[in-house]
Amino acid sequence: MHEQPIQSLRLPPPPSRGRRVAAWLLSGLGVLVVVAAVAGFLVHVPYVVISPGSATALDDSVITVEGAPTYPHNGTVEYLTVRVSGSDPNLWKMLFSWLDSDTVIEERETVVGCLSDEENLSYNTRLMEQSQDDATKVALERLGFTVTAGPPEVVITEIRARGDGCGGAPASGILRAGDQVVSIDDQPVAATDDVRRLLDAHRPGDVVRLAVVRDGLTDTREVVAGDRNAATGACVPGKGASGDGASGEACLGIVVQTFVQYEFPIDVQFDLARVGGPSAGLAFTLAIIDTLTPGDLTGGKRVATTGAIAGDGTVGVVGGVEQKAIAAREDGVELVLVPRAEVAAARAGADGLRVVGVRTLDDALAALQEAGGAPVPPPTSTAARS
Repeated sequence: MHEQPIQSLRLPPPPSRGRRVAAWLLSGLGVLVVVAAVAGFLVHVPYVVISPGSATALDDSVITVEGAPTYPHNGTVEYLTVRVSGSDPNLWKMLFSWLDSDTVIEERETVVGCLSDEENLSYNTRLMEQSQDDATKVALERLGFTVTAGPPEVVITEIRARGDGCGGAPASGILRAGDQVVSIDDQPVAATDDVRRLLDAHRPGDVVRLAVVRDGLTDTREVVAGDRNAATGACVPGKGASGDGASGEACLGIVVQTFVQYEFPIDVQFDLARVGGPSAGLAFTLAIIDTLTPGDLTGGKRVATTGAIAGDGTVGVVGGVEQKAIAAREDGVELVLVPRAEVAAARAGADGLRVVGVRTLDDALAALQEAGGAPVPPPTSTAARS
């Protein structure tokens, strides 16, 4: 029996120290990449991403009127929206938004204040409802109808202590957003100015007694007034607690707003998707006027607008107008009306699309007539447009 000789094996040389270090570095880098990728999805930051939304026509599928003659039209009044991230975005969302020139990123507190997501949704829903009511009132009164206002409700919209952050207000844990303030120290509250006037009778450290309606029930709440810092506006609990800037002005750390319901002589209904806030007020007003009068208010054009409408017909600023102008441009709108103070921001996104600034409903009607729209008769006249 012959034995086969054992062949010698040639083993590769051991890796050099440099190669081992490189392998370790690459391995560590790979781990870091994986961790960073996962963190990008899991880590959320307190910011809001605002991007262009859409232009939506206010036709008879959105606004319906019963109790008065209505008229068809060739053009459309459209309201503009923006898309706002509903919760704190993750890091990847922030990165892609930062790279998108049509998108802006704002600190959450700047946009929604100290409200929770639920409170913010509730607040903006009520703002939209009030916007519809105010628009209906202004439009009907402009056409000569009589509108009866109900008793005003002064509602707490936010609990806010400081100019530089949330929490720690004198009213925190005692009052909350959504409470209706009925009286202060047994004195009735019918307007936002009443709150400041009645608080002026107090000094920091005083007990302020408020009657509030919450969930349909009226209750009395007592809050120890804080001290407002004259420089920052911060409402700090405790007398003199605001330091060198202490003003001696009593404060509670609440933000209030007045809401009013009306009795209308005709029925105007709105059918909107998930849209909140007051920014469609001017559009609602113009669309109602257009529906109730013959002739084309828009001159047969697609006209988009943004702007809050107050009960006296003034147009208020709304924010996000650059992104709204981008939406109007991309949707093929021919003219955009915006609050006068926001014209520059709107034109930055319009890229040549005509933008007109207005301060009042009458300004808006004049701008539409100049663009070829039919005139609206004065409210004392029964003449119809033709």
